[in-house]
Amino acid sequence: MHKRGAIVERSGIYWCSVCKLPVRLNKGDVFPECANMCGRGGWEPVQVEETAPESK
Repeated sequence: MHKRGAIVERSGIYWCSVCKLPVRLNKGDVFPECANMCGRGGWEPVQVEETAPESK
C-alpha cells in the first residue's frame, strides 16, 4: 500500500484502500488524498504498466 504524498514509481490504476475509488496515476506523480476524503486509507495497485527493459 502506498501513502498519500509518496511518489508514484509505476504508472497505472490505483484505488483507495478504504472506498475503492480508482485513480489513474503516472510515474512521477504524487499519490493524492482520496477525493472521498478517506483520511486513513492508502493507495493499492489495481493494474500497473509493466516496465520495459532499458536498451543499451
